[in-house]
Amino acid sequence: MTPPDHPASPAARRIIVTGCDHAYFELVAELIASIRDHADTTIGVIDCGMTVAQRERLGAQGVLVLAPHIPDYAPRRALAKRPSLAINISKLWLDQMLPDFDLILWLDADTWVQDGQALERMFEAAMSRTLAIVPEIGAKRADLLGVRWLCPGWMQIRSFLYKNATRARLPFAIRRRIGAKPLLNAGVFCLHRHAPIWTVLRQWQALILPRRHMAFTQDQLCMALAVYIDGQPVTFLDNSHNYIGPWLLDEATGMLANLFFPHAPVGIVHMASQKAMRNALENTLAIPTVQGGTVAVNLRYGGMRALSGRGG
Repeated sequence: MTPPDHPASPAARRIIVTGCDHAYFELVAELIASIRDHADTTIGVIDCGMTVAQRERLGAQGVLVLAPHIPDYAPRRALAKRPSLAINISKLWLDQMLPDFDLILWLDADTWVQDGQALERMFEAAMSRTLAIVPEIGAKRADLLGVRWLCPGWMQIRSFLYKNATRARLPFAIRRRIGAKPLLNAGVFCLHRHAPIWTVLRQWQALILPRRHMAFTQDQLCMALAVYIDGQPVTFLDNSHNYIGPWLLDEATGMLANLFFPHAPVGIVHMASQKAMRNALENTLAIPTVQGGTVAVNLRYGGMRALSGRGG
């Protein structure tokens, strides 16, 4: 048989990565279970304060336990007070931390996977070595840009990017260019290990991270700067790939649905700003249903399984 002119390339080596301390471990355990409902992709967890028993539990499940990467310029005092900040810092070093993998998909500890096709689309979007990420636009909020009206005809921009660029003491020319842009939510993103943006992200991190109070939000700010200022290539995915609400339940399927008609199932659920539900499964939120009712649910993977009768 004559070999093909263009033999098939070897399959890209893929990994899904998250991170946690001991307090967020149960959320990560639920995230892992939700991933394995849909895929057998390798999973890694950055350890920023798990117990020995928790690390052993992950190892027994075949999960890679990873040490965080803390660059020399990281604020040591802030990390000493809050070691979990090393997770956000490490996000921008995953290509160096994981040299044996080609495609790296990051999922925050407070996310879980409801539709496995969302994982496939994230990996596919990153194959071209662009940043695959969801911009915060659309159903999440009624006002796309936070402003404060000072007087008729005058207002002050109060967007996340503008405020954080100001805290980072970036020049006004940069703040003006990114202030009205949508936030790129770093809770879910995918990158090829050879994507050119990695180096640019770390250049911004080296500038921003040593500055006061910037450790928690620097990852999202760095991504915005790399895309909006440096023009690094990006592929935007719709909000079902990193869904933060408004929440809607389809009683016919028992699944969380997108607010936009035709209310397709949400792919990746992100429980940002849902502290009570993250802390305990018995804490619930009353949300509307596609059918016109209201149901009290806990948005966690465990809570939704209990609602559908699959818990335990």
